[in-house]
Amino acid sequence: MSSMYDLFSNPSIESFGKALRFAIGKREYSGGEDYASLINIENAYNIPQFVDALRTFLRRYDSYARRYEREHLGRVAFKPNEKDLDELIRLSEQYGVANVSAALVAHAIVRQSKEE
Repeated sequence: MSSMYDLFSNPSIESFGKALRFAIGKREYSGGEDYASLINIENAYNIPQFVDALRTFLRRYDSYARRYEREHLGRVAFKPNEKDLDELIRLSEQYGVANVSAALVAHAIVRQSKEE
């Protein structure tokens, strides 16, 4: 098994964690207040549950991103890409769903860097 550092520092984990951070943020700070997705991802224990939690999260996040772009004309909402999604599934098979979901949640709730 590879080190947990490799998992937590993976760009796909960071990308999805960033999207989840924006999704759970407060609305007055342009967040989506989507705590349900955070709980669904955190409580996924196998690949099918994890995939379902990701599907639901991405559907909600797309709605949030569209609303953000409508309310902030000329700005583009951050979205993870397909490569990140594929990598996330590969990582869940390699490290286990519990470790990947823990990494995602950790990235979502950690204080964001100044450059974001």
